[in-house]
Amino acid sequence: MYPTPTLWLEIGVAGLLALAILWTQVEYGLFLYGVALGFPDLAYPIGSTVNLRLEDALIVLFLARAFLWRPAKPSPSPRRILVWQAIFLAVCLLSIAVESARGIPPSGYDAARLAGCAVILAALPAVVNSERRMRFLVAGLVCGGVALAIQVHQHVGESSLHGISNFEQLKSAAAFDTWNPNTIGQAALLLVFAAGLVGTALSKTRAAKILSVGLALGFALVPALVYVRGTTISIAAGFLLFLCLLRRWRWVLLFAAACLAVLLYLRSSQHSFLQDAASINLATGEGLSHRLDRWQLTFQGIRKNPLLGQGFGQELDYLTLLGSEGRAHNTYLTVWLELGSGGLLLFLAVIFQFARAGFSLYRNPQFQSQGALILALTFALSLDSLGLETLYWEKLPTIAMALAIAVLGVCERNGFEDAAPENLIAAAMPSTQVP
Repeated sequence: MYPTPTLWLEIGVAGLLALAILWTQVEYGLFLYGVALGFPDLAYPIGSTVNLRLEDALIVLFLARAFLWRPAKPSPSPRRILVWQAIFLAVCLLSIAVESARGIPPSGYDAARLAGCAVILAALPAVVNSERRMRFLVAGLVCGGVALAIQVHQHVGESSLHGISNFEQLKSAAAFDTWNPNTIGQAALLLVFAAGLVGTALSKTRAAKILSVGLALGFALVPALVYVRGTTISIAAGFLLFLCLLRRWRWVLLFAAACLAVLLYLRSSQHSFLQDAASINLATGEGLSHRLDRWQLTFQGIRKNPLLGQGFGQELDYLTLLGSEGRAHNTYLTVWLELGSGGLLLFLAVIFQFARAGFSLYRNPQFQSQGALILALTFALSLDSLGLETLYWEKLPTIAMALAIAVLGVCERNGFEDAAPENLIAAAMPSTQVP
């Protein structure tokens, strides 16, 4: 049975009405964007490796709106970060052009993730330009995060009926059709950052702070309970850095107690899994999922062309020729292999801009909490990048960094607006200086 022309007309009118609402009331679109991130399997496959999701369609709408509807000039720190990101993007595009001219273009997946992350960086900071919009986006992320945690729990519960013999099988059981366990860890990092914004940038009440800590701990538990070890350690390190920067020593003790409680729970309920996950030999690489072997092969590839690299998106094909079982799983080595030493230095400069902006905000007593949160996020993502390709054009980390840029912009604009009346009064006062 095919839809009648009348039904198609009604569907078209409903679609145009929804588009008009999202265009004029972008807050609702931001909320929907955050919620959609919590449902990874709601995707339309395009080819064998690329999937189109609701949030991908929304981000294109945000991009169009950012440039067509009262485009606002970014404040100094976001502008500086975006300029460095644009330079890094230009280097990647130049590499793609050279590869295409040589007849070895990157895979469709690499090109798609590069394009998607570039759109996110261009659209989200421009659209999330007020506390109201940030509240809607963070509320959506929190709702999506709760839904994601429930789905992970259901996946593990359903698979336990079939028997799970080790923690690697548990990780695979928790995964989605379009997300692997490492992507769940990246989502947890984004969600912990969003939860932190609840009690720092969006509200200063005691209830909001308690809710913020509770949500952050809950989201941090997701990768911990499914043994995404590297990301769990990165989140814990970022959490501790945030508390230490704010000198919340009692919260540090409470966080340490919470970590100990989780370890004791895993030891009592999943002793064999925990023992297997904790068995790591740095000399042989045992327990590191062959990370050391992959890093050694990556170093071999880097030595063959350390200055210019092998070209953007060539990592998997090139390492496969060297005998590797997959990607390097190290952002810094991947950038060095693909874009050479110059690309690596530029990549580190981009990360430094985030740290610099966060530290500048941290030095301002009015926005110290937001600055500490951005520093903690940058540190956690940089640490996680030692074991994964976290910061190298990956969607969820890019959303987290784009949200950090938006926080910087809102804080700088609010600081300027707060200081503007004082500057006007001072300028209007007659000078008392003796000539």
